[in-house]
Amino acid sequence: MESRMSLGLAPKRRFSQNFLTDQRTAQKIADALQIRNGDHVLEIGPGTGALTKWLAVSNAASIVAVDLDERAIARVSSEPWVDHKRMVFKLQDVLQVRLSQVFPDVTPSQRCVIGNIPYAITSDILFWLFDQRADMRTSVIMMQREVARRCVAQPGTKEYGILSIASWYASTPKLLFQVQPGSFFPRPDVTSAVVRFEFRDHSPLDIEFEPFMAFVRAAFSQRRKVLSNALASWWSGTAAELRTTVAGVDLSTARAEQLTPQQLGAMCRELLARKGADQA
Repeated sequence: MESRMSLGLAPKRRFSQNFLTDQRTAQKIADALQIRNGDHVLEIGPGTGALTKWLAVSNAASIVAVDLDERAIARVSSEPWVDHKRMVFKLQDVLQVRLSQVFPDVTPSQRCVIGNIPYAITSDILFWLFDQRADMRTSVIMMQREVARRCVAQPGTKEYGILSIASWYASTPKLLFQVQPGSFFPRPDVTSAVVRFEFRDHSPLDIEFEPFMAFVRAAFSQRRKVLSNALASWWSGTAAELRTTVAGVDLSTARAEQLTPQQLGAMCRELLARKGADQA
């Protein structure tokens, strides 16, 4: 097992750091990004450089690694395998990064994101990715296994929810493999998993992401309640108007967890149209 001395960097709790130490796993994650000639890669949180080392020997035209820990930036950027002509290390909050600004002169199909992300901000980072879905081709992210399962969950399962639908809207997500706690230092309490997101070229629904997700959040806010009750805080009309059939779904009996993203999209579109008609 790796020690903090052999890593050369002591994990800090405030950064939610669990450093990947298994090199075979690191290579497997890097390979999963399927880097092409001319690709430009953003790495979230290089840490001790386990993933960065494999990115360095890839076909990537450029690699930008972003971390909030200045010790990590200093350590990894000084490694002998770093090619400073095509590798840049930035002390920055990744949630403030825009891919179109980091790689301004390339097409979205040439941009990729990879990372063993801090588990404390997994949801924030995933929605940061989804918000920039039009600016990249693919992303490979290691996260808690339970969150990974939610990303790929199907209707009717206990994992299915807001994250499942957001992942589907933005991409074609695939859970690739699991990573055991012993692959990290310090050892986390949970098993991890790696998910690849292949981002869509166009929206799968004729409704924008933000209004659709506002509807989805309301629908799942009380997942055991029927939709006529769950949507009450989102709907601007009367309660009676929700006790009806919308897009072929009876809101007085159906629950969000039973419905596909397409069904929820059709419902959202029809209800928004009714809202607009009422306000006209």
